[in-house]
Amino acid sequence: MLAVAAVLVAGLVLGACDGTGTGGTARTSGGSASQGSSPGSTPAPTGPDSTPASGPLSAPLGAKYDWSRFDVVSPYLKTLSGSSTFYELVWCDIEPTDGQQDWKTMDAVVRKAQTVDARLMIKIRVGSCWATTQSNPQHVRGTKNKTESFMPKDLDRYRAFVTSVVKRYSAVGVHTYAVENEVNSESFWGGSTSDLETLVRAAADSIRAADPSAAVADPGISSTAYGAAIATRLLDQGKEAEAVKAWNTYYSRRIGTRGDQLPAVNDVAGLRAALASPQSTRNLQYLALAEKLQKEKVVDIRQVHFYESWEAAPLFVGYLSATTPAGMPVEAWEVGQFLKDGNLTDEKRAEELVKTVSILLGGGIRRVLWLPLVMNPAGRNSAEPRYGLLDPDGSTRSTGAAFEAMAQASAGAKATAIAGKGLTGVALEKNGKTVAYVWSTGGDVKVSLRPGETVKQMGAPSPSAATGSAVIGSTPVQVVSDRTAAELVGAL
Repeated sequence: MLAVAAVLVAGLVLGACDGTGTGGTARTSGGSASQGSSPGSTPAPTGPDSTPASGPLSAPLGAKYDWSRFDVVSPYLKTLSGSSTFYELVWCDIEPTDGQQDWKTMDAVVRKAQTVDARLMIKIRVGSCWATTQSNPQHVRGTKNKTESFMPKDLDRYRAFVTSVVKRYSAVGVHTYAVENEVNSESFWGGSTSDLETLVRAAADSIRAADPSAAVADPGISSTAYGAAIATRLLDQGKEAEAVKAWNTYYSRRIGTRGDQLPAVNDVAGLRAALASPQSTRNLQYLALAEKLQKEKVVDIRQVHFYESWEAAPLFVGYLSATTPAGMPVEAWEVGQFLKDGNLTDEKRAEELVKTVSILLGGGIRRVLWLPLVMNPAGRNSAEPRYGLLDPDGSTRSTGAAFEAMAQASAGAKATAIAGKGLTGVALEKNGKTVAYVWSTGGDVKVSLRPGETVKQMGAPSPSAATGSAVIGSTPVQVVSDRTAAELVGAL
């Protein structure tokens, strides 16, 4: 099943602030915002421009991190030079009082990203405050008191704010913007689907007007929405047994974690009941809106999130292949491992990371950002249901070492899915040479290799030279070859 899914997706196109300063923006009589230099304001950060993010990516792997712990993670980030990350900018945090904007925190984030050569992307959210139709949030999250977003009272004021963000940061290489985040969750979006469509269209127009080279990503639907979408699509095709199996496979690590929202299902009746739940219904509604915005080219990038077991990844990329408009890049801005109260070793976590990232890259997803980068024992997820690449002190785990190796191998490389002969993985080719990550989907598979090619087992300190053949099992191995991807894949 995994190999078949990988073959199907091989053609997919690769294709909150806490500053306390004052001032920073002067408002024109027409209600628009422009960058100002009032007392106490900070000038926009400066630096060299970069290639627009809508173009080819030199480093497809990156990570999302807690900017307040940047000093802890920056040594590791320098090993991912040229990678990407994002920051969630909230209008109501930048301008908590009408006319008083504070850009200090966002400016500091930009400067920090520059020090580790990271391409920064910005999620622009509204939040809830004086500027919104509702100012009493129902969902307050984390130490930064993040809330859901509501529609702006004045859409022209919102357009002006978006324009000011883009003009301020496009000059220093920020060329990719998302509008809102995981809107299928009530804790992120407090309006309707029609409100959101209005907001995204307005923001997209303003972003492109302020920076013609900018790329606009959709809001990014949460990982948990896709299991319902995959099962629904299979039901629509009359594949009831496959739909039940897909639901249970996709949510294998979620079942029982959200009350009755994500139950195990035994038959098609149970599946239809699960799909009729309020959250599943909302998930499908917002996913349908995101896909509408993609088809109508309101957005330039399909942004996806994935935290499920690697065994669900083929289902995920298969769905994306079938539903993404031709030519639209797919980028996974949030990828991780959800496993509540899991007891997997770091080495096993690393194996699963390699499998997930390989399937995503081989499936045509052109950007993969791991979240979280570092475990935070003081955070709201101190039990670490989403596994990090680094220990709290910044030291590298096996997962971090595996991710770093994949980041270096994928930089500037073309990804080709490996599927067939009982093998699954990805071949990463550049300059006529290939680094492959591959494992068997059944029993051990003996493969032929040429002299000089090397095979590195997970956790091994160094690769071993091939002696005509190698045996590949369920644990991923790294194969380094002087052949092209096509030649190597054909020989495996």
